[in-house]
Amino acid sequence: MNVLLVVDRDKRTERISVMAWTAEREDPRLLESRQFMGEAALKVWLAGIATRYGRSNIQLNWTEALLADEPLALALKDTTAVITPRA
Repeated sequence: MNVLLVVDRDKRTERISVMAWTAEREDPRLLESRQFMGEAALKVWLAGIATRYGRSNIQLNWTEALLADEPLALALKDTTAVITPRA
């Protein structure tokens, strides 16, 4: 199953929100939704997602806001080095 990860940090609370969706363009479905207080907890969760679905089946949606959040972008790049960026 192909999975699309959508990651964002709330500017007010600093919480990191992550949603894992099926990567079907016609009928995407939410698989999981989580919130984290920091990058370390996010990395642990991402390792589990990669194990469950397989790294080659996961895509990450690199939004402009995500790329602008340097600490979060760095944590994701470290953890998802082999995960395909969403085109």
